[in-house]
Amino acid sequence: MKGFLKTLKEVNVKKVRIEAAITHGDEEIPYDFPLRKGDMWIATIDIDEGKILNWTGGKEHLFIKVCDMGSYYLLDENDNEVLIKEEDYVPNDLIPGEYGDYIDLYINETGTITNWYSQPSLDDFQDFDDE
Repeated sequence: MKGFLKTLKEVNVKKVRIEAAITHGDEEIPYDFPLRKGDMWIATIDIDEGKILNWTGGKEHLFIKVCDMGSYYLLDENDNEVLIKEEDYVPNDLIPGEYGDYIDLYINETGTITNWYSQPSLDDFQDFDDE
């Protein structure tokens, strides 16, 4: 007989990729907003630095209501996806915003998020149930 064993593995999480649905056209963010692709805003952020990689814009404020229509991918140092939340609420312990519904980022010219948490948390991605 075979069974399944749930194991924990420590990983070195370096980045988070955000794929956030834009539900109100250009009412939320303009069509020419940096890293907007159609009806999605897709960005990869260095977690330790709070810096958006490949930022091509200037100083911007991103405020978007995502609710449970965003996907969030934690990446290791080799860009492997190690923890995933798809079509889920915003993990606001990691990504600034409110109530799990909003992403609220103040971005400077270099792509640094000036309101990034000094100690971001991955708790929203953890599943340590005792079952």
